[in-house]
Formats: sequence, C-alpha cells, structure tokens
Amino acid sequence: MTHSQGTLDVAVVGAGPAGSAAATTIARAGANVVLIDRARFPRDKTCGDGLTTGALRRLESLGLGRFDVAPMRTVTELAVRSPSGRTVFLPFPEGRGAFAAVARRHDLDAQLVEVARSAGSGVEEGTRCTGVERSKDQTLRLNLSTGKEIRCRYVVAADGAWSDIRKLTSGERHLDATPPRPDWMAFRAYVSGAREEALRALWVWFSPDLLPGYAWSFPLADGSVNIGIAARAANGRSLAGVWRTALASPFLESLLGPRAELEAPARAWPIPTRLDAAPLSAFDGSVLFAGDAAGAADPFTGEGIGQALETGMLAAEAIVDSSDSPGAAAEHYWRVVSSTIGRDHHLASSCHRLFSHPVGAKAVLRFVDSGSTVRRNVARWLFEDYPRAMAASPFSWPEAFRHREGAWAGA
Repeated sequence: MTHSQGTLDVAVVGAGPAGSAAATTIARAGANVVLIDRARFPRDKTCGDGLTTGALRRLESLGLGRFDVAPMRTVTELAVRSPSGRTVFLPFPEGRGAFAAVARRHDLDAQLVEVARSAGSGVEEGTRCTGVERSKDQTLRLNLSTGKEIRCRYVVAADGAWSDIRKLTSGERHLDATPPRPDWMAFRAYVSGAREEALRALWVWFSPDLLPGYAWSFPLADGSVNIGIAARAANGRSLAGVWRTALASPFLESLLGPRAELEAPARAWPIPTRLDAAPLSAFDGSVLFAGDAAGAADPFTGEGIGQALETGMLAAEAIVDSSDSPGAAAEHYWRVVSSTIGRDHHLASSCHRLFSHPVGAKAVLRFVDSGSTVRRNVARWLFEDYPRAMAASPFSWPEAFRHREGAWAGA
C-alpha cells in the first residue's frame, strides 16, 4: 500500500478483539495503522468470557501462545440441560490442543492491544472519534475527542453494536442519542465460592421462561464463575425481571452451592446478530465494519469473540489485498464474509428457531444424547471447531471429524 506524507493507511476504531486483530494484521503487512479506543486498557467488558475453538485458533494465529492468554482456564466438557431437566454431557477431545476455554475480557482485550502494539500499530487510548469526513482526494479525516485530527485512506470500524462510525457515515449527528433496543440482550455477573460441580465444565441450560434464550455458568482460572443469560427482548417483557428469575432458579442455586456469592451487580449488553441487516462498508468501501459493529455475533449461541477476530482479520486482509482500491476492498470483504460467516449465520438462525419451544429443544437434545460420537462432535460443532454450515453437508463430515485438532496442539 502507498500513502501520502502525513496520511496513514488505516485507522482502526475500537480496540476489542475485532479492532486489535485488524490492526495487528495490517501492521504485520507493513502498512501504517493506528488503533483508537475511548477506553484505557485494561478495562472491563461485559461478556460471557467463553472462548470457542474458532476463537482460540485465531488467537493462536495472531501469535498468542497458550500461556500468553492468562489467566485462561481450558475446559474439556460442556454440560447442556434441557427445559425438562435432562442434562447431556458433551466432551471435547483431550490431548489434542485446546477446544474450549474461559478468560476474562479485562485481561484478554488488554493482551490483544499489546499484540497490536508489538506488531507496529500505533495506539490511541482514552480517545473517541467524533467525526469522519471524506476529502476530494478520497482520503478520510477523523476528528478525535482529544482535538487531534487523523488522515487515513481506510477506516476499520470495530466500535461495537452501537457504532459511532456507522452513525457518522450514515449522516447521524447525535452520537449520544439513545440507541434502538436490540433484539437480544445478555446479563452477566461474577460469582465466587461456587462448588466444584460448577468449576469442572461449561454449563448451558434452557429453561422454559428463557426460550429461545438460555443461561450459562462458565468457570474461570481464579476459581470464580461467570454466570449469565441471553434473552430475547419483547414488548412488555422485563429483561431485568427475567434475569432476577434466572438468578433465583433452584437449578442455578444447586449448581453454585450455598457458599456462592455475587461479586458485583449484573451488567447487561446487546447481542448484535444481524450480519445481513446493515452494509459491511461505507464511503464507497473506505470504511469497513467488523465485529459487533457488523452484527457478526452468532445467532444461535450469541458468541461474538471468534466472529470479531475473524471479521477483523478479514477486513484487514481485504484492505491489504485491495491494490489501493476501496471499492475492490469492500467487494473482497463482502464476498469472503458472505461465503464464510454469512453462510454459518443462515444455518445458525435455523438452529435457533428449533429452540423457540420446549418441544423443539427437548427433541434436539434427545438427538444430541443418542451416542458418544454424536455427543463428541456436537460439542465441537457448537464451539465452532467446524463451520456451522457444515451441518448441511453430510459428505464433508468424515474428513473433518477425523483430522481436526484444537488450538496450540503442538504446545
């Protein structure tokens, strides 16, 4: 890539997993890039903290070693409980790398920012982008809350579900206006003092009052547990009330045990799962959206870290390979996202509809518990070891099941 003096190749707005992955990929390609975020790291990020196989592999490809993601707890079993109370234990392979893990975003995101910095990216923390304009020469001018101005050829917008960059590039001038209510919300809290049963596996359960949503309990390396719910917003439904009901459920109390205590009040966040609802680019391809800003979270599980890492890297690769053509970059990015994450989203949405009613949820879990081979491979499919869309292509199953290994398999 080429750039005029004083003009950066790329500015990445948002230093979560999508933004840090994009900045790292761009910097390693030899381009000039700066990573901008309104927060200062480390900072807390409301999340389930679960890392799928897909997310772990992408962390590995960015250069993080297994023990660089610290503190991280690897997990070898997923426990899924149906609305009727039936629990199915789904094992991950052992001795072949990491297939599932849990790490606080407070730690993980800060480490990813340092990876980007080490790769050669500039980093502007504590800084908000307050304006984006396109000049006659097609360069972009970013106005920052610090009073600084940045000129660049591309922007990767990885600034979350209520992206400032999307507002600015669509003509919205009120950055602090109340955002629209999302279709899905999640609540998360940390618990200490949980019993051993909660620490040995990833727990997910589907209670009738949550469907088509679910609740979870994920163990962390420090002995605490991340608990939460993902619930669908609906007219007249109090999501805070749904959270309180889930928190007081006999099953959760039994799982956590009598000594469990909340470390702090719950925090809520939106789950953006509409990848096809908004354009992936703006300003004729000079701006590409990634992560939550692209609505990339999985419609079935609500998982977003792996999707954020992937879209950030894909956006970066599209820019690097664009031959200085924003239109070509946008087309490249759209095509690759549509053929990978886009296909997976369509199938994930279909799977999600099966869990809209207790009968569908029970039927699916009955199938999942039909044999050891099914249990083993469903766990890997749920945790993005295989593409979601692979479920619709049975001819591809034997090869994938036989050879796939987890992250850091040689470590």
